Amino acid sequence: MKYSHKTIPDELLQKAISRLGVQLPFKCRGIKISKELIKATIEILNDAPDRMLPQHARNLIRAHTPDGLDLRIKNTMNSDTRTANIISDILASAGIVEVLTIKNKKTGRNIKATRLLSEWTY
Repeated sequence: MKYSHKTIPDELLQKAISRLGVQLPFKCRGIKISKELIKATIEILNDAPDRMLPQHARNLIRAHTPDGLDLRIKNTMNSDTRTANIISDILASAGIVEVLTIKNKKTGRNIKATRLLSEWTY
């Protein structure tokens, strides 16, 4: 399932990339961090209710990944690679998102979620 997202303005994307303070692309914990991944993540979160999604990062094929940031990144990037937790940590260190703990509505267990900070919404 493909998601369509409201495109991030170029100047906001460039600001986000410069906030990282590193040359793109680069590898972090085995994942390629690219302009496309940053763009997809911010667009997905901007379109989400409350600008937040559970991470649900899994090393599973898309068909077995529960809905959340990881599945939406997999669908947008046409990938089966677990990325939500890694890109969330990178964007959190740059002050673009916050990583928090929420209750899984189905299981009642605590899970990680990622929220886009208000200064980065559009």
